[in-house]
Amino acid sequence: MIFHRITVLFLTTVTVILATSTNSSLKQKPPNLKLLECFEFKKNYWIVGHAFHTSSVQFKDECLRMCLTSSIRKAKCLSAMHVPNDDECVISDQDQVTKPDLFIENDTPGTFTVNFFRNICVDPPDSEGADRFEARLQGYKGGEGIIEFAHVDGKNLKVMVVLSGLKENSIYNVNILEEKHQENVGKCGKSQKVDGKTILTLETDHTGMAVEPWTEIRDFNELDGENASKKTILVIDKSSQSVVDCGTVRWASETNSSKIRNSSKNSDLFILSATGIMCFLSFMFF
Repeated sequence: MIFHRITVLFLTTVTVILATSTNSSLKQKPPNLKLLECFEFKKNYWIVGHAFHTSSVQFKDECLRMCLTSSIRKAKCLSAMHVPNDDECVISDQDQVTKPDLFIENDTPGTFTVNFFRNICVDPPDSEGADRFEARLQGYKGGEGIIEFAHVDGKNLKVMVVLSGLKENSIYNVNILEEKHQENVGKCGKSQKVDGKTILTLETDHTGMAVEPWTEIRDFNELDGENASKKTILVIDKSSQSVVDCGTVRWASETNSSKIRNSSKNSDLFILSATGIMCFLSFMFF
């Protein structure tokens, strides 16, 4: 009898452990980890002379969010630099690949620290030869975002998403509609019907932002050059089952990073002297 009870207790414990392990493995990564997955970190380096936006932020995550949301405004951020000593964020349209001569190390780390983050979500992995599409999303409640697609014949579709201005700490589905649902493409309102095929489920952070780094969508290869413009994207609040954002899929704009990289290779190298570098750094950080 005692042996039977011990056996039952052991089996129950094992079942609980396995169930807990399975549930945790099925959970999505926290939003802050997905944000970090879009960046490659290098301490005490920066790009000199190519800042297109500077702002005051306390935490690095705020700086990284600014970099990713710039794509919503059609401004590609290739790198972000956070200076914690001064609560400063500098985002740039260049990185160590496009401007290797201007990617320099901070030679006074004892004075201040600069954290460099290269945006690796600008292009999908193995993007050469891929057809690129995007949908710019807007909603009646003020939410906005962008979803990017990369399609190569014979391979799974790749998707990357940045959403902003949504309800914090909430779950959203990303649905794609077929051609027959195109009566009001690109328009999103209270009367928009929830429909389509769910391709992603996202979680917003405490700021109302959601990020999905480049990921493969299996068993979905219905997006190609012939029918891409016949699709509509819906962002759906899972709790209320209401559409909050939507937009039409289009060919990606020509301001993607591959264009930037090609043009930068063909441009004349812009090399600053030591004096010029120090003047720039003095202006930017002091």
